[in-house]
Amino acid sequence: MTLASLPVAADERTRLARTHFFNGNVVPNGLVADEVARSWERCAGLGMDASARTALPMVTAAELRSLRERNRLLLEVAQPELENLYQQIANTRSVVILTDAEATVLSSISLDGPLMRTGGRPGACWVETHMGTNAIGTAVVAQRPVAVLGDEHYREQMGAYFCAAAPLFDPFGNLAGVLDLSGGEHVRQGHLRALVGMSARVIESRLFFAQMDTHTIVRFHSRPEFLGTLWEALAVFDRTGTLQAANRAALQVLEIDRRAIGRDHISAFFDIDAARLPEAVPAPGSGPILMHLHSGIRVYAGVRAPAETPRGKARASGSPPAAPFVPPRPPAAAQPAGAAAHGARRGELRLSDIVLGDSAMHELLEKARRAFEAGIPVLLEGETGTGKEVLARALHRESARAGGPFVAINCASIPETLIEAELFGYRDGAFTGARRGGAIGQLQQADKGTLLLDEIGDMPLALQARLLRALQERCVVPLGGDKAVPIDIAVICATHMNLRERVSAGLFRQDLYYRLNGLRVALPPLRDRANLRAIIDGMIRGQSAGDEPITLSDEALEALLGHPWPGNLRQLASVIATALALLGEERCIGMQHLTDDFLREMIEQQPVRTDAPAACAAGTLAALEVQAVQRALERHGGNISAAAASLGIGRATLYRKLKQQRG
Repeated sequence: MTLASLPVAADERTRLARTHFFNGNVVPNGLVADEVARSWERCAGLGMDASARTALPMVTAAELRSLRERNRLLLEVAQPELENLYQQIANTRSVVILTDAEATVLSSISLDGPLMRTGGRPGACWVETHMGTNAIGTAVVAQRPVAVLGDEHYREQMGAYFCAAAPLFDPFGNLAGVLDLSGGEHVRQGHLRALVGMSARVIESRLFFAQMDTHTIVRFHSRPEFLGTLWEALAVFDRTGTLQAANRAALQVLEIDRRAIGRDHISAFFDIDAARLPEAVPAPGSGPILMHLHSGIRVYAGVRAPAETPRGKARASGSPPAAPFVPPRPPAAAQPAGAAAHGARRGELRLSDIVLGDSAMHELLEKARRAFEAGIPVLLEGETGTGKEVLARALHRESARAGGPFVAINCASIPETLIEAELFGYRDGAFTGARRGGAIGQLQQADKGTLLLDEIGDMPLALQARLLRALQERCVVPLGGDKAVPIDIAVICATHMNLRERVSAGLFRQDLYYRLNGLRVALPPLRDRANLRAIIDGMIRGQSAGDEPITLSDEALEALLGHPWPGNLRQLASVIATALALLGEERCIGMQHLTDDFLREMIEQQPVRTDAPAACAAGTLAALEVQAVQRALERHGGNISAAAASLGIGRATLYRKLKQQRG
């Protein structure tokens, strides 16, 4: 057994590493992070005395003003995210710090405390050559995210603190600054590192758009729902097609390093010439375009034209960046071949997330596919989040209507006074407030394609008769019109209600029910699925990036498998997406990566113990612990992160204690 594999706490491993290192030995692999070990070696090479106390260098007031002016744009785009990050850790008595590229603090946010008065003070310089191993100074040297906990700091005087930092790069690959989160050792929750990393991505994205808003920006990702998110790739090409700027995601997707900036041509990456880029700028209301990398990867792209002032001049690079590109759902008829299979909307699940080896589910969906292909109406029933719309889209994609539009309308989300106009459209002047020129209804928009009537059970009775007539006659008459417009549509209905009971109660027309209910497909709730583990693993694979697989700790897996999942697949997808975002560079999802809402639901489903054990008699240590936990939760309104921080323990530890208390 190696030293690194010994089952000891992180503090003990660090002390063991320091003992080996300061006795002149090489640090065994795995005791501390590689970046920490390399930093120790650099500090030792400078002859730095780890036990000697040293004052933090400070620049003068005049020098600080000059630094802040030189970094004005970075400060402008970063300040909102500094405040957002601080709100997420406000109860941990930590400090959020922004530095320049040379580790000098430009701005910080914190409650008044020792860290704020010293390390977080604007003008303080955290350069590694003076302060030794620390997240800010070491991130400047390594130019990658760094976390330093307790005795991992080279200087002993900083052994009581935790810090996590992420470098900030400008669009040209230059180090622009560092974002840091520092606090006492009690704030060592692993997800704080991920929060810093996510905030750094936000700042880099804002800096990219602020500096490149006078250029044509290509935004791309292999999945369209990730356009407009922190994970989209951003690249800028000049008129000749030479790569001028790229963010980290773009470098990763294009499989290049920053040396390619200013050197490589667009033709080395995409199947599109620079001269055609302006043609690729989407018209208002259109969706992302399909492009191919020469590596064979298909990506969805949004090309943003240079921003201009009302006078037609390019806007200054320091002005506010354009709003993030959020791709609207394109008309299915305009999609390239095969795009429909991947054109999921933001956060939408895929058909594979529903099946995943479940033979009973596969048989059920295969029946639905054959019925829909034969022109038989399909009625989807199931709880919210069980994948009804996902299935409806899959049925459309795999049918002869795949080349036509897919139009979904939620009958429960539209006011009763407007739903008729939404479905059937209207002519100019049909009612007060009608749009000039009228509007085409959803039924007509779905011509030659598929119409999904979601939450059909909420449709008003009066409108049900008109819908039945339209489906029987295959034509619609817009409000205010007198001419019928023929339509060719397939209809899929979805509901979380029992429509047969609605019919018996007189709330749904029986004739419409039999018209729509050609084949009833009941999607089971997630808690009743026999292949829940496969669904969880499939979602993790589908939402994670990188070649190294993501795993689950035994405790996290037990929690996911035992959860009641009231939100079904949609809730599971959200929990996994958040866990992956909080994972950072780690490759194993643990309890600390699961959301507070999820943990609260887990705790609430645990039965309350009615047989208090003798060990919890009043005045015992166990009883005092129970009281402390409950009071912390009450004091923080059930916020598990805040309660855990106030108790000086991790979220996962608090969850385990609550679970033990409840039986």
